[in-house]
Amino acid sequence: MARNILEVKNLVKYFPVRKFGKKQFVKAVDNLSFSIRDGEIFGVLGESGCGKSTLGRVINRLEQEQSGTIELLGETISGKEYRKDREFRRKMQMVFQNPYDSFDPRVMIYKSIDLPMKINGIDSSPENRLAKMIETMNHAKLTPAEGLLTRYPHELSGGQLQRISILRSVLLNPKFIVADECVSMLDVSVRAGVLNLLLSTQKELGSAMLFITHDISVATYICGRIMVLYAGKIMEIASGEDILRSPLHPYSRALVSYSPTITREEKQRYRISGEVVTPIDPPPGCRFASRCPIVQKKCAVEEPTLRPMGNNRQVACHYV
Repeated sequence: MARNILEVKNLVKYFPVRKFGKKQFVKAVDNLSFSIRDGEIFGVLGESGCGKSTLGRVINRLEQEQSGTIELLGETISGKEYRKDREFRRKMQMVFQNPYDSFDPRVMIYKSIDLPMKINGIDSSPENRLAKMIETMNHAKLTPAEGLLTRYPHELSGGQLQRISILRSVLLNPKFIVADECVSMLDVSVRAGVLNLLLSTQKELGSAMLFITHDISVATYICGRIMVLYAGKIMEIASGEDILRSPLHPYSRALVSYSPTITREEKQRYRISGEVVTPIDPPPGCRFASRCPIVQKKCAVEEPTLRPMGNNRQVACHYV
């Protein structure tokens, strides 16, 4: 049985805001607990504003949590500052949503890839590093590699730049990758190519991945297990197949209704209405209560706990 490469326990990340002169908190990540196995692609699925990207940034130590613990390879990384820790950065890499924000527009692609390799000791010879870049890019069908390396970011398409961003990360041989909405800004025609590159490089490395997305079709295509988030809370954790074919939580069913693979009748049965609950000091009880089709009085006063439902899945609902 594969070991857990990442363990998150009771993770909390709030952002303070002032509303009408009163200090309140945006509860972006609110008491989350889950684990990711070695070599697993673990999906985080939910609407915009549910806390997906904040979770990824906290795990990658770009944001500091309020409380809770994060363990990577058995080492506690929460409560520590890792922004400039080279050893940690080699273990954990991040692929961001917008590839144009991931590269310095004044620097050629070659230098943007070579610098992290040089800093992290990936071969002391510039010639060997260049040869490795060209070999990796040719393997990923980014050709001609020599021509692409001498260009600037604005001279490449979004798909090309995102592929290079992925390759730049994997050239450091990380043990864990956080991919934050890495295909959401790309044309549909190039998404499959980027996803397949991500899958093939992850398989070759044998690394684990936290894959963040709002698209259930993409999540079920690439992820082994999926965690459904809503307003900073976990609604359900299950395999991608179970989420798509037999979602248990009402919110999971609503997300499935947006998938092009299900029938019109299923879409109508799963549809929900209403606005997403505010993340600023949300009301007690279940976060999804205001939009839930099976809501009852208990839901408004008592928060459901994440409980096992068999077949390695968990659901946070009183009435599932």
